[in-house]
Amino acid sequence: MPQALSALLAVLLAVQGDGTASLRKSDLVRLLSGAVMSPVELAQLVRRTCLTFEPTERDRNDLRLLGADASLLAAVDECARRKARRRAAAVTAARPTSRPPSTPPAQPAPPPAPAAVFQVQRIIVRVSAERSGFVAGGGQRGSVGTQLPRALVFEARDSAGAPLSGQAVTFTGINASIQPAAVPTDAAGQARVGVTLGQRVGSATVIGSIGVVEKQVAFNVAAGPATQLVVMCGTSSVAGHFVIRPDSVIALRVSAQDGFANPTPLLGLRAAVADARIFRVLGVAQDSAFGTVTLKPDQPGTTSLAVIANGMRQYLTVTVPPRAAPGKVDCP
Repeated sequence: MPQALSALLAVLLAVQGDGTASLRKSDLVRLLSGAVMSPVELAQLVRRTCLTFEPTERDRNDLRLLGADASLLAAVDECARRKARRRAAAVTAARPTSRPPSTPPAQPAPPPAPAAVFQVQRIIVRVSAERSGFVAGGGQRGSVGTQLPRALVFEARDSAGAPLSGQAVTFTGINASIQPAAVPTDAAGQARVGVTLGQRVGSATVIGSIGVVEKQVAFNVAAGPATQLVVMCGTSSVAGHFVIRPDSVIALRVSAQDGFANPTPLLGLRAAVADARIFRVLGVAQDSAFGTVTLKPDQPGTTSLAVIANGMRQYLTVTVPPRAAPGKVDCP
């Protein structure tokens, strides 16, 4: 069974076994990413079990990017309100009530102390949310689809600040993949993983989970190198062969994209015509994002146009029909 599917099944068993286990943010991310449950079913699950974390606006945006609909986001907000009401009720119940001073009754003499009994207690290791988290590798910047040069390091410590070894740390990525997805901490209480950025320009997030403790760290994702030129005429892209009207001036819009169709800066835009008697390049203009190549037809015929930028060439075949019979026109 693939590791991702095993993780999803483990989450479902945990939350459905007795119906009381609350969901962590990483659990929601795995369930949304794995398509095991629909957003409506997941919203019902959130209303039944609630959450272990206080959702921030960034958490809500991450869930929207993964496909959360309005019903799921409403269930998350409803859980947050229920937890806030329970905390307020607990604070009210914990307030001491004023009582008039009273004279304690006379106490009988205490019995003799029993003999000392020595007991061996089991020590439960508890991870400190305040002392645990990411200590290295966060905030790096890289291009889409590339692995970050430095490892991401999560450190686990107890409330006294002592490192915790042998503790399993699970990592979940949003617009990023992590290898390996689960790592035990070493003698220094640290777990190291590699991060490969996703395909979207903007930001990537990695969530580290150990028990009920969850921490997250962000990365900057930049566009990769330009791999293709996109030429638009009006609202349509043109490639190969197209026809222009003989009685008009045509403005082609040019942009550059990386291998994942993210826009990249346009550099050194030029254009050349094989036969300038059929049409001419009136002008070329560009900024950092887009460029414009303006063409003026002169006489009927067919010739080629080369659009050059970012060290690449896009060749197009252009036909100018006779003025008396313009025929079908692909680029008005």
